[in-house]
Amino acid sequence: MNTNLELYKVFCEVVKYKNISKAAENMFISQSAVTQSIQKLETLLGGKLFYRNRMGVDLTDEGRNLYEYVKDSIETMSNAENIFSEYANLQKGKIRIGGGNTLVTALIIDPLVSFIKEYPDINITIHSGITDELMQELANGEIDMVVLNLPYKNKNYSNVVITSLRKSNYSFFASKQYLKENPVKDLADIVNHTLILPKDTSARKKILRTYCEENSLDLQPNYEVSSSEIMKILVLNNIGIGFTSTENLDDIKDDIMIIHTIEDQNTTEGIATLKKGMCNKATLELSKKLVSYYKNT
Repeated sequence: MNTNLELYKVFCEVVKYKNISKAAENMFISQSAVTQSIQKLETLLGGKLFYRNRMGVDLTDEGRNLYEYVKDSIETMSNAENIFSEYANLQKGKIRIGGGNTLVTALIIDPLVSFIKEYPDINITIHSGITDELMQELANGEIDMVVLNLPYKNKNYSNVVITSLRKSNYSFFASKQYLKENPVKDLADIVNHTLILPKDTSARKKILRTYCEENSLDLQPNYEVSSSEIMKILVLNNIGIGFTSTENLDDIKDDIMIIHTIEDQNTTEGIATLKKGMCNKATLELSKKLVSYYKNT
């Protein structure tokens, strides 16, 4: 028998309050709607569920037996609906983010902090990794968002959507003290200086390599680091010249000088997520926040 679940919900509310008017008030429906639901259920089941008394209603023996069977199921369904509602209203949820530490910090950390303050009960995890591997994890549903340099040409995933947020901007930089002691005449002159460059596996190194090929520069690193934070520490200790995202230098801008900036019109920074119908509500909301943040900056 395929009886409407809503009828059982009304039935359980009436049992709870032993009063049709109180059940109606709690469910925000009319007394007549409650009465009609009970009558419909009784017709479908072929028996009486309640009898009236001066205080309201009480269960018949048949009704009591029925209640013992359905009460746990209705409570479970109600709890499930409440939990689903919490996820839909962003009172609960999770976002699993993958990306290089430098790019995550430079691109999404500020709007992400704002998002966390607005939705403190959303669980967020961030881990670093190689972009190709992270994109495969995203396509498999193992993570929810990848922060990456664009365009991404290695593989096309039919269930993934990529959103560009801003143009890439990278700079050669050094401490003011280093440049005072080791002046740089022009960009070509940096080959004669101590260079602290990204490792070969990083997206920054790929961008730098392309730029060097286009401008006939042969840059041989004295030090190779995977972390921009380590690079900045070395630069601030007057070791040499570094290369990283320009936006990643905001926190040390008073102690450094930018020697040269690369602005590649064909390269941007952005995010990848699953398509809308496959993406959870929290990730969709964060994506909207990121797009809005860069649209207004």
